Amino acid sequence: MPEMGAPGCAAATAVDVWLMAFIAWGWCLRQPDYQQFHLRRRFAAPDFKAIGEFLRLGIPIGLTFVADVTAFTFMALFIARLGPVVSGAHQIAANLAALAYMVPLALGNATAVLTGQAIGAGQVDHARHMSWLGIRIGMIIAVVFSLVFWLAAPLIAALYTTDLRVQAAAISLISLVAFYHLGDALQAVAVNALRGFKKSVVPMLIYVIFLWGAGLGGGYLLGLTDILDSPRGAPGFWLAAIGSLWLVAGLVALYLNEVSRKIM
Repeated sequence: MPEMGAPGCAAATAVDVWLMAFIAWGWCLRQPDYQQFHLRRRFAAPDFKAIGEFLRLGIPIGLTFVADVTAFTFMALFIARLGPVVSGAHQIAANLAALAYMVPLALGNATAVLTGQAIGAGQVDHARHMSWLGIRIGMIIAVVFSLVFWLAAPLIAALYTTDLRVQAAAISLISLVAFYHLGDALQAVAVNALRGFKKSVVPMLIYVIFLWGAGLGGGYLLGLTDILDSPRGAPGFWLAAIGSLWLVAGLVALYLNEVSRKIM
């Protein structure tokens, strides 16, 4: 079969997600714990009240993901103007940040489930405890990851590429990823804990305003213009991303603290 390039990547991704969907449904249908939900029954008429509850919670969550992902990925579009060396270095840093993000994302999902279960059981004190326990675990792991990025930046860059120019440019960005990941870990767990409390609108507004405004907009000003001193290039985008992400993480954590106190 001839090489398909980018369309081949898209086709492989489509096959991958369909396989995951079929495997997940097959597992659910065969799992004894799910028998009580009668998943094999015929589909019933739409329950518009339940659908409305899903949409009220789910649409803001979806828009939060949009703001988070686009603020991060659009950096690459702007940084591409700076040439292949800088763009390559940014891709190394971005890939490293995305890989590290998987850990707090998984912890955040677990925190949302355990928090929601506690609330459903009427154990609001336990729900608050699980929320902050998830954050503490996430931050401890994030500190370890960040120390590795900070101390081993040259080695990590060398693992990605043999181009010495790209390595040199990537080393400084990987050091910035160390600070970026700390904020990323805090927001990932905190925002998921809030979803356990069925709170998604306020986090959405925080993400849209600060990640798009301070993060992406600030990155453009710092990286590509001389409005705030001479252009800093890719580090300017990462500095703005770090500042905006830490701001988002702090506000979301404060909101979580307020919500978990009120429900007690």
